[in-house]
Amino acid sequence: MILGLAALGGLAAATGGAAPTGIVVVDAIYVGGLGAGLVVGAARSRRFTWLIAALVLLWSVPDLSLRLVAAVAVLLSLHALATGRQRWVGAVIGVGLAAGFARLGGGPFHGASTLLAAAAVAPLAASALRRLPAETISRLGAAVGSALAAAVLATLGFALIGVWALGDVTTAIDASTDGFERAADGDQEAAVASLTQAEAGFDEARRKVGGVWAMPARLVPVVGQHVRAVQVATSEGVSLAGAAADAASAIDLDDVRVQSGRLDLTLLDDLAPVLSRAETAIERADQRLTDVQSPWLLEPVADRLDTLSTELRDALPAAQTASAAAQELPAMLGRGGAVHWLVLTTTPAEARGLGGLVGNYLVVEAFEGRIEIVAAGRNEDLNRALVAVDAVLGGSDQYRRRWGPNQPERFFQDVGLEPDLPSVGAVAADLYEQATGLSIEGVVTIDPYAIAAILDVTGPVSVDGIRLDESSVADFLLVEQYERFDDDEPARVQALSELVTAAFDAFTSGELPGPRALATTIGPVVEEDRLAAWWKPGADAAALLRVTGLDGSFPPPNGHDLLGIVHQNAGQNKIDAYLERSLTYEITVDERGNATATAVARFRNTAPATGLPDAVIGSNDQGYPLGTNVALVHLHTALDLVSVAIDGMPTPASRQLAFGAEAIGLEIEIPAGATVEIVYDLAGRVDPDYHLQLVQQPLVGVETVSVTATVDGSTRALLVDAPLRTDQVVAFASSS
Repeated sequence: MILGLAALGGLAAATGGAAPTGIVVVDAIYVGGLGAGLVVGAARSRRFTWLIAALVLLWSVPDLSLRLVAAVAVLLSLHALATGRQRWVGAVIGVGLAAGFARLGGGPFHGASTLLAAAAVAPLAASALRRLPAETISRLGAAVGSALAAAVLATLGFALIGVWALGDVTTAIDASTDGFERAADGDQEAAVASLTQAEAGFDEARRKVGGVWAMPARLVPVVGQHVRAVQVATSEGVSLAGAAADAASAIDLDDVRVQSGRLDLTLLDDLAPVLSRAETAIERADQRLTDVQSPWLLEPVADRLDTLSTELRDALPAAQTASAAAQELPAMLGRGGAVHWLVLTTTPAEARGLGGLVGNYLVVEAFEGRIEIVAAGRNEDLNRALVAVDAVLGGSDQYRRRWGPNQPERFFQDVGLEPDLPSVGAVAADLYEQATGLSIEGVVTIDPYAIAAILDVTGPVSVDGIRLDESSVADFLLVEQYERFDDDEPARVQALSELVTAAFDAFTSGELPGPRALATTIGPVVEEDRLAAWWKPGADAAALLRVTGLDGSFPPPNGHDLLGIVHQNAGQNKIDAYLERSLTYEITVDERGNATATAVARFRNTAPATGLPDAVIGSNDQGYPLGTNVALVHLHTALDLVSVAIDGMPTPASRQLAFGAEAIGLEIEIPAGATVEIVYDLAGRVDPDYHLQLVQQPLVGVETVSVTATVDGSTRALLVDAPLRTDQVVAFASSS
């Protein structure tokens, strides 16, 4: 019976999850053997030692089921103290102790539970040993001594192996760093040489630490965890360096660029498998390094693994993006058939949710990598066509509910009222198809600042005697065009159309720089949502646009807090070129996620009442005084509205559900030179692990955002999840 209970105790301990070496079978033997030994020892030990161990277990285990086991052990121990010792009772108690202590965990430091368990069962073990014959004790001592000597020798042996391989690892790490830096600088030949050297260094280190001579140390508790970590790190170093070397040598990224209006898609075909291998290597290395992480690792080893894992996670998004781009871009550039992109130019001088009113449009056709403009026009052209075909507004239920009354199917310039390009893109493509019969697969939005970035790439353009470059085109599009052509609207429209077409023609038909240089120039306007793209076919392409920041989507709160002001110009003028916005937010969150907050939005109208064209400071016969900015303002928030006041006066507001959060709407009038302040009092629930999602709207003027968060019971830093423009200021303070 005792042997059966010993087997049960060994099984209970072996399944407790303890991993002294990281080898499943070896760990099961070690821990199961200790559990079985505990049962046998309990059967031989004195009764008071049962009670000591059971009380320690009852005091230390957090799990209810284990507490019940410990409580039964305590009761059995007390009963035995009162009635007499029976070996089978001690064995039963030993089974409970083996199951409980193997699952203990926790404590102020790693290993604390092991020390506690050892201290608890030490009296039991000592009592059991005293009942053994001297000869048996001598044999046990000899066996334990031999095991300890073997463990010490194995550990010293692996330490010598580590010193032997240290030079190779150091050389490989240095070569890897140099290779990645060379690749970033575009020095392809040097990058390949360094990464190849790194691969060789890691391979040599792997051969040394992975040989049969390292196996004895692998079986030593705790030491085995370190052996495994070093072996995995060197093995993955070989794969990573090799994949990086292949990627660097496969093709020069600077060759992947538009030349004479065409991108050679075979270059992407060559890159796709190499980049996929690099992505897989990083994902695999990250997973394997995560698997070998153990609380038993010494701090220098654990810190190095943490650093390597962090570097891999930082590199993974870029690798995933590059791999996805090589696979998805051919279809988006007309592989197998022509596709059409609708390019909408917007002006934040007349604000809309997505940025600004749609003025001009272009249709770009892509076929087998060749890109050309096939149509161009003004919003008025589409409006007439939409009325002629009696167009029907499509899109999401939310889009139709919020913006259907504005009739975007009659006034195409307002299609961007929703601050979410996936919603707007679907509507714009559908309306264009209804108006013209041409199928649209993708939609691009671009504002004057993004056009400036394009001219920075292509060089200046000249239209109607006007030379515009990256430093002058935004001001011209936002303000100067109205002053220059104040009395000649047809000439202004013609000049604007020629400018937009010329800029895009230079971009699509000329010689563009490689991805690195292009990203440096275009990247900032992508971060600011001034250049965004939507693609109809396929979720993979949509995911690619999302990870590159090009998708222009509204961020969902996902249980966290959300904050953002989105305003629409309601005065039908271009006065938002003179609008400055600021937003101040103070929130307090308790340990349960209950939140109270105050948001203060200020709108300063710097426009004059005279001296500018009516198109800028007028109101299209709406009756407002010249220079008045009329805006429909929505505060997007994850909280509920308690009250709202405009310049200190309580005001009713509309409330809508948009993107899983509140959209609180007000209309305000800001006279020339005046400031209007809106104060929102809010309350609700958020994740106690506080995280703020900021919503940004591409604007002309400077917007400042100031956030103060007080999270009860914590001094954690406030997390912000939005790319902020360089002209935004965000201040954070958190306290308990």
